[in-house]
Amino acid sequence: MVTIIVPMVWTADGTTRFQTAAGPLAEVIRRFAAERPDCRDRVLGPDGEPLMYVNVCVDDELVPRDRRAGTVVADGSTVTLIAPMAGG
Repeated sequence: MVTIIVPMVWTADGTTRFQTAAGPLAEVIRRFAAERPDCRDRVLGPDGEPLMYVNVCVDDELVPRDRRAGTVVADGSTVTLIAPMAGG
C-alpha cells in the first residue's frame, strides 16, 4: 500500500492520510481521487488527468513535472500532494 498525504483543508473532517495501491504515479493519484471524490477536483482536471500545478513528492522527494509520467510508486512509499501557492 501507498500512503497519500494531503493538506488538512482538502477534507471536511480534516483527515490528511489515506491508503491506496502502488503503481504508476498518475494511476495512484487517479485511484486516490476515485476513493476520495471530495478531493477529486483538487488533483484531477476535467479530462481525468492529474493537475500539473499540484506539487507531488514521493518519499519526501519532489517529482519534477517532466518525470511524473515515468514515476512508479512502490509499496510502502508515501506520496505527498502539495497545494499550489500564490503570493506576491
